[in-house]
Amino acid sequence: MDKLNSLVIFVRAAQYLSFSQAARQLGMSPSTISKAVLRLEEDMGIRLMNRTTRSITLTQDGENFYYRCCQILAELEEAELELKRSQTTPTGVLRIDISTELARLHIIPALPRFLAQYPDLKVDVSLTNRIVDLIEEGVDAVVRIGIGRDNRLIMHRLAIAKFIVCATPNYLQKYGTPKTINDLTHHNCITFISAWTGKSYDWRFQQDGKEVLLPVQGNIRLDNGEAILETALASVGIVQLYNYVAARAISSGKLQPILPEYAPPGYPISIVYPQKRYLSAKVNVFVEFLHGLMAQLKQMQIVE
Repeated sequence: MDKLNSLVIFVRAAQYLSFSQAARQLGMSPSTISKAVLRLEEDMGIRLMNRTTRSITLTQDGENFYYRCCQILAELEEAELELKRSQTTPTGVLRIDISTELARLHIIPALPRFLAQYPDLKVDVSLTNRIVDLIEEGVDAVVRIGIGRDNRLIMHRLAIAKFIVCATPNYLQKYGTPKTINDLTHHNCITFISAWTGKSYDWRFQQDGKEVLLPVQGNIRLDNGEAILETALASVGIVQLYNYVAARAISSGKLQPILPEYAPPGYPISIVYPQKRYLSAKVNVFVEFLHGLMAQLKQMQIVE
């Protein structure tokens, strides 16, 4: 703290080029100001000011140091203001983009509770699974499943989403229950199709400690997890879905898990936001809200 006080004293003396004016500004004596600057120079081994009986001027090193100190003190003041803002009620518009199924099934139903807690906050929500350029599009945050690579962004993990292979009891009674992942080649598997490439995603499994990508076939391909869920509930075929999509249907007995011993490692559910010096209050409270929501979903075994 002594060093910080010395910087403040030096900056005031450099601004006014007068120990007397700096002393009046800071409520100190001129000798205290003079001694503090001298001590700072001695500590660094550099002359910062030229002194005569009539005037004070900055050396070249002193001028460079003055501008750097101004930046440091400005950042400190900004940090203090940000800390104070974080203690106030967040206001303004929070723009977020959320993966479609996670939003519709779990986050959107909980938003009224969030907004009731922060009545001065408004939320603009987009439901997509596309790649969003947060900085270019002015989006405050996105909630995504998977791993991203962008050093401009912060990825804050909330939970883990795991894949579950399942079908209705009626389908399994009619066509049989697969015992190994290879048995899936004899079943109608409803697959997720990429909206960008038009190709179906292989199903992911883990066997003998290694990841296995299994191409499966079926008579329906869809680009929406809820649509795949509805198709499964209609006993059309077998599906592989994230646990947060299928969990309620499984807990009610409408769907039956298959091949749990081959379940692959999960993907992180994360909130992603631009890398800034300070996290805005509105994003901060939304992160806290999501942590609380995910804790509830973990208790319900909807996510891990």
